[in-house]
Amino acid sequence: MIVVKSKPFSNLNYYEALRVASGLLVQHRVVLIWMGDGVYAALKDADKRLTSKFYEVFPGMDITLYVEEESLKERGLGKEDIIPEVKLISRNEVPGLILEAQASIVF
Repeated sequence: MIVVKSKPFSNLNYYEALRVASGLLVQHRVVLIWMGDGVYAALKDADKRLTSKFYEVFPGMDITLYVEEESLKERGLGKEDIIPEVKLISRNEVPGLILEAQASIVF
């Protein structure tokens, strides 16, 4: 499980999270969750100059992409603002996913 909480416009953590996710796919089931300020990286209109290749290949890979719904709402955003490949997940569901994961990395 990879959790992206950092702002995509203040550092490259969001890029590194996607790079790690794609590398882990060879031997692991990967779940990626954007939450907190990390939700900005999942916006349709976000700058994807560095990450467009990841978004192009993720739909064909066995990776589950989530955005925490409460983080979106707290920022005045909704499902219509994020990329279509992403599923919304409630804040209450996140701990269960973390407990199911063999390992988690937070960016």
